[in-house]
Amino acid sequence: LIQFQKGQTSTPPPFEIFLCFGEEWPDQKPKEKKLITVQVVPVAARLLLEMFSGELSWSADSIPLQISHPDLKDRMVEQFKELHQLWQSHQRLPPAQPLPG
Repeated sequence: LIQFQKGQTSTPPPFEIFLCFGEEWPDQKPKEKKLITVQVVPVAARLLLEMFSGELSWSADSIPLQISHPDLKDRMVEQFKELHQLWQSHQRLPPAQPLPG
């Protein structure tokens, strides 16, 4: 993710997790042909990628999570907002100048 943010790679890092149930995997069969395949998209990873790529388009209402404790989602969204503000302020800072002497 850091290499992508710095422009050292043109492709973003993958963050989806694929799980296959009831069959061997990986094998010659594509995941679309498996009986049971689950795709897990960690919200934290997606938000970090969007934040670093400049495509941040989420809000607290757009995160489709079903978490047993509703305050957890709100707290996580607030932490990502704070992280995004810190990252933006860091991007605006001029390069550090060496101290004289």
